[in-house]
Amino acid sequence: MPDRLHRRPFSRVLLVEANDMGKWVGGGMAQQVHIPPLGLMYLAAYARKADPRLGIRIVESSLHCPSDSEFVEILRETRPEVVGIRSIAFFSEELRRIAAIARANSDAWIVVGGPIVHAFRAGLLAEVPEIDVAVKGEGEATFASILAGEPLQDLPGIVYRGANGAVENQDAPEIGDIDALPFPAYDLIDLDGYQRQLSYAYNHRRQGILLTSRGCVYDCTFCFSHWRSLRVRSAANVYREIRELYDRFGIRDFYIVDDLFNVNLRRALALFDLIKSGGLKLSLYFANGLRADTVTEEFVDRAIEAGAIWFTYAVETASEEIQRLVRKGVNLDKAKSIVAYTQRKGVAVNISTMFGFPTETPRQAQRTLDWLGELPKPSLLPYHFCLRFFPGCEIAKQAIEAGWDPKRLELTARFSYNDLPMGTPTLPKAEMNRILLEYHSRFGLNSPAAVRESVETLRRIGFADAEIADMYSVLKRKVVHKVDELVALN
Repeated sequence: MPDRLHRRPFSRVLLVEANDMGKWVGGGMAQQVHIPPLGLMYLAAYARKADPRLGIRIVESSLHCPSDSEFVEILRETRPEVVGIRSIAFFSEELRRIAAIARANSDAWIVVGGPIVHAFRAGLLAEVPEIDVAVKGEGEATFASILAGEPLQDLPGIVYRGANGAVENQDAPEIGDIDALPFPAYDLIDLDGYQRQLSYAYNHRRQGILLTSRGCVYDCTFCFSHWRSLRVRSAANVYREIRELYDRFGIRDFYIVDDLFNVNLRRALALFDLIKSGGLKLSLYFANGLRADTVTEEFVDRAIEAGAIWFTYAVETASEEIQRLVRKGVNLDKAKSIVAYTQRKGVAVNISTMFGFPTETPRQAQRTLDWLGELPKPSLLPYHFCLRFFPGCEIAKQAIEAGWDPKRLELTARFSYNDLPMGTPTLPKAEMNRILLEYHSRFGLNSPAAVRESVETLRRIGFADAEIADMYSVLKRKVVHKVDELVALN
């Protein structure tokens, strides 16, 4: 670790979002999904507020420096004193690549944050020897303190290399008033460049990413969250951010990525009213899963009045037994009613479901497919996933208690989303593949009726045919030149 660590603050910072888009959407794709790195943008804004003299640059590895030589050139241009890397467990190989190049080509101190730290903690320093410090949990205040040169032994919320190995300090307190946080540093990213990529909704738009709350009141065992408590921004504060992005950066498409946006219906309705009364002509996308059984018809109606065109409902499973096992506890009748109501409004509606839970049988997995078949329409996007078991999630412990092989569990966390399922003790591989094929035959990519319905909906809410072709190029993992290639529309 550089000796200057305890001597003076740092001034030149390179922040890197480490992800591997080939692992996310499949390799060799002309079109890719790239989202502005919101976590790093929050870090940068907070750090600059604490020290306006800081020089900060933000890059995304698979977008700006997919090759080693491109990242080396960025290091030479920036000459960083600190390289801050954010990653998730799914992209651990990419984190190792970025850290190794940074160590070999600079004297920078390497700081890592994001969900990957919550998953591995001190073990991450053993796995990635180039790391000097890892930030646990919420990073804004802790990272600003690191940049200010505060002694590591006095700094909560970190794991660092001591003289005799990794030292893990106590957790840092979470920021109580998240309304007080500065808005993310959009001036540090290339909005035009991100517009050329596909967004959360697989369209090419000038992207505004909104995180209006942190944490969740529920305790699903498959969920990965490094937040301990729920904190909610006020409607007025969220509206001020929207207004700034709308006026200053010309953003008209806003993607909400909360763990649970509809946790407070009164606040949600107040935000919709502010957008409507402000005369903003925008599109809202609920890119992350709304909890379907607590959404109301009033919520749907007023969201659409405010510009909502994209709803995602997280149902996960139609098996009551599995709902109890994973502590999701969705009221499936209420969920079915609100999903159907939203579909009848003519907007995009996605239904997130999964299979491959611990103890799940073919009968239970089939129940989810049949429940989807009881809805008026299929999910616009084919969101039926084979469950992955990431370190730090309670469901991994549940699987081991159910007799699963721990080594096979670890493998699933490193698989691409496109990899075929391996099978479980209660749901054999052949059954898992049958479930996947049936889903796509009835509701997904292999159903001409489902694709036709999705295309018609996408056109109705303002997607250009070129955007639809790019979307399906990623979903099908082959180039779609024209929408008419997908399905006969006449």
